[in-house]
Amino acid sequence: MAQLSTLFSSLDIAQVDQADDKHDTHAVAMLYFTLGAKLELHWFLEQINNQAVTNHWQALARASFREELDWQQRSLTQNLLAANPDIQLADQIIDTWIQNNEGAINRWYQLMTEFKTSNSHDFAKFSVALRELMLLSLKSSQ
Repeated sequence: MAQLSTLFSSLDIAQVDQADDKHDTHAVAMLYFTLGAKLELHWFLEQINNQAVTNHWQALARASFREELDWQQRSLTQNLLAANPDIQLADQIIDTWIQNNEGAINRWYQLMTEFKTSNSHDFAKFSVALRELMLLSLKSSQ
């Protein structure tokens, strides 16, 4: 599963890099992975992957959640690059974004804390968390 995740990350980075003409590939990759680490997206993906399924619809939902998480990470990366055309350092881009979106990011961290302190997850929790991530992405494009 880790190799597949790395492949998708590489494809995501290639897509973002192709759409962005202001940053070099290294800056794009650093932002993509640093953003994933700061928002704990890799950990969240692991929770999605570990979610047990008991029927076809749950399997489809889990696959959809993985795709949505990949899309949101790619979208956030693109939005942050577009908003910072003259900055090449991932940490600087992310720090500025966090300062400007403190409330929304704190809500995301609260959701991650709830996931970490719970013994079990259900599909509704993943759906709510991914919606919150989508709102972060939308806000980052403004």
